[in-house]
Amino acid sequence: MQGYGRRAGPSSQTTRITDLRASVITSKRDSLREAPALPKPPKPYKGVRRESDEDRAIKAEKQALAQHTTSLLAGGNSRKPYVRPGERAERKSGGLLFQLLLVLVIVGGAAYALDPTIVPAEWTAKAHEFITKYVKL
Repeated sequence: MQGYGRRAGPSSQTTRITDLRASVITSKRDSLREAPALPKPPKPYKGVRRESDEDRAIKAEKQALAQHTTSLLAGGNSRKPYVRPGERAERKSGGLLFQLLLVLVIVGGAAYALDPTIVPAEWTAKAHEFITKYVKL
């Protein structure tokens, strides 16, 4: 049987020293890379700017002019409310007349379902005639 193991000698010792040097060099590189970053310097403090009454009045006047909607110049409808850029216009919900009609239909349908004699027989006959004119049953 032949031995394939390492021999203790000068060549294996230089290999170990080279490996040791390489590991020390890489550990130094890694430690330099992982150095924490320096904190950012604080921002300089800016004093609070106080507005005078005149500045506020000028700003309010500019805003009122921008929102003015009763202009007689062509190109705009003065009845529409002003909507700031980026905001949505208010949508109108269902009207009062539609809501009342819906309630009457629901109440009438419930009353007819409970007591069908509420509707006179002549009315049902006329309705049946009218429907059969346009729809074949």
